[in-house]
Amino acid sequence: MRITIDDAEFGNVTELNVKRELRRTDIRYNTQGDMLIDLVNRKYLLEVTFGLLSESELSTLRELSKKIFVSVTFDSPEGEITEDFHISDEPAPALTRVNGVRMYGGVKLTMKQR
Repeated sequence: MRITIDDAEFGNVTELNVKRELRRTDIRYNTQGDMLIDLVNRKYLLEVTFGLLSESELSTLRELSKKIFVSVTFDSPEGEITEDFHISDEPAPALTRVNGVRMYGGVKLTMKQR
């Protein structure tokens, strides 16, 4: 499975959970308790689990996680989607050696749509 984050393509995605969630952005009440404004948005929440990553792939992911928003292209039930997302935490992998090569595993990212 593949995912593209700001033109960097990652082909070693082992799990991709695509959820749609409702976010209430502004709720106000008058003095009688009546709701005046209730703006509701449906946004994507992505949970991406990567297989083993090379040192350069991990470095790219860490650089991308420093940005406030990144453009992400992924497959969803609605087809291929490209939207802006925020990566909420920095990738924290476990180091593994495969045939003498340093690889990184256990990388899971949670991204919320802008």
